[in-house]
Amino acid sequence: MSQVIIEKDIPCKLRDGVTLYANIYRPNQPGQFPTLLSRLPYNKNLPNFSHRYIDPLRLVEQGYVVIIQDVRGRFASEGEFQPFNQEFNDGYDSVEWAASLDFSNSHVGLFGLSYYGFTQMFAAMSQPPSLKAIFPAFTGHNIAEEFSERQGAVELAKLQTWMLDSIAPDYLRRKQTAEQFKDTEKLLIEDLDHILDWHAYTPYAELPPIMKHEPIQQLYTNYINNELFSDALKHTDINAVQTPGYHMAGWYDCFLNATINNYTKTVQNNSNQKLIIGPWGHGVFSPYFGDRYFGLHGSGECIEGKDDITSLHIKWFDYWLKGKSSNVIEEAPIKLFVMGSNKWRSEYEWPLARTNYTPLYLQKDNRLSFNQPSENKSYNQFEYDPNQPVPTKGGPSLFIHGINTGPLAQNEIETRDDVLIYTTEPLEQPVEVTGPVKAYVYASSDAVNTDFTVKLTDVQPDGTSINVTEGIVRAKHQHPNFKPDDVTLFEIDLWATSIEFLQGHRIRIQISSSNFPMYDVNPNTGNSLKNTTETTVANQTIYHNKDYPSHVLLPIIDS
Repeated sequence: MSQVIIEKDIPCKLRDGVTLYANIYRPNQPGQFPTLLSRLPYNKNLPNFSHRYIDPLRLVEQGYVVIIQDVRGRFASEGEFQPFNQEFNDGYDSVEWAASLDFSNSHVGLFGLSYYGFTQMFAAMSQPPSLKAIFPAFTGHNIAEEFSERQGAVELAKLQTWMLDSIAPDYLRRKQTAEQFKDTEKLLIEDLDHILDWHAYTPYAELPPIMKHEPIQQLYTNYINNELFSDALKHTDINAVQTPGYHMAGWYDCFLNATINNYTKTVQNNSNQKLIIGPWGHGVFSPYFGDRYFGLHGSGECIEGKDDITSLHIKWFDYWLKGKSSNVIEEAPIKLFVMGSNKWRSEYEWPLARTNYTPLYLQKDNRLSFNQPSENKSYNQFEYDPNQPVPTKGGPSLFIHGINTGPLAQNEIETRDDVLIYTTEPLEQPVEVTGPVKAYVYASSDAVNTDFTVKLTDVQPDGTSINVTEGIVRAKHQHPNFKPDDVTLFEIDLWATSIEFLQGHRIRIQISSSNFPMYDVNPNTGNSLKNTTETTVANQTIYHNKDYPSHVLLPIIDS
């Protein structure tokens, strides 16, 4: 097939009379074809309309109609944009509209990453009869738990980046005259160029780049007050999803845990689910990522040396929309990239049934050991000053243009007085860690409320310390009755990873009380910097002795 018919701004009328517009790419030949739909808020007309990770024209060449649609209230589409809330009914209607087109054979699949992964999950929850398969990437299904907070800490950089960079420009353009928007656009560009500085502004409820533009103030206010997604918060019944799904995740993605949850929950009700997790960040599929090189097979273009991401989509949809045999169906349901050894591996369940959950204990003298602490009194202390927070250095972050994300050297961070480090001796043999990681930290603070952070790193023989996975907890979020100076056990979810710590490498744990601006700074006052600028210094104590054996629980896979 050498030619593609392109039709732009094709209307789709919804049940309430609002019209959405889409671009359609279809084979230049007679007949009816299965249809692949992607619904996004980021402009269907951009050259990178598929988020740079899949080639829709290849899909057309393989016999599919591909539709890229602006969601309600965005770019060409009518209506008022209500993030996520609108995507349940609109998703249902759009799927059935796509199925009704003259050149469609009534079989529809959905694909897309991030927000347009959520649109897939929400449409699948609403069960449109023509929806046959989905391929949600780097996304979730439960807005309350997966979008803007992590164990009580606000994901500040993601929140402000998404609002200013992804949402504000078109939202304001639609509400202003062309002349007004010329000035608005200049201000937005200037503020986005300095967004890393703006992350530090407090109180962040009054963020100047937002307050300059009255039309978006209420949207931002509702967002930071957890009122923006009121309808979406009611739709969390993933048990309603009966659609076959291929779920794609990245070890350094901000929706890693959410994507894994999509898989583990849907597979309970429909066994036709797949999960692939690569050494990737949010829309980042290069083998060169941060300070690591994962080998060519770590690229989204060379998965196991036989597939790229587009070919995975083709194989998946060929089976469910065309009824063609496909080895992607016969393969194990889970495909994982093991960092360190830099190899793909197939698995049959998550977590792995053969996991040996093993405590790795914090010890005196900043040691880390698989032996339980034997000391009666052993602890370390540090001061946490909210005005001098530990800066974010890589991780599952979402910053403008993808900066400061993924695996980055932590050595400069580890010289700070407010970062405790605990390190094993060089490993005599490789140790594979694959699965959910949790830290159990006994700590006290003289503050009425505070945060604790934990980071797992891989220390290479030359001393370079590379972050692997991490977590944070806000004291009163986990312990509402938290009191100053009480020794408290915190369970800190570090999400999941898959890495082989190689022989001669060391395993390290970092502990501190901030990771800014990935997360908002806890002022230690019992209030939030959302509405105040007042802070106080907290004195933190981390315990590691017989009575209070702080440790990280590693999911070790024996060879």
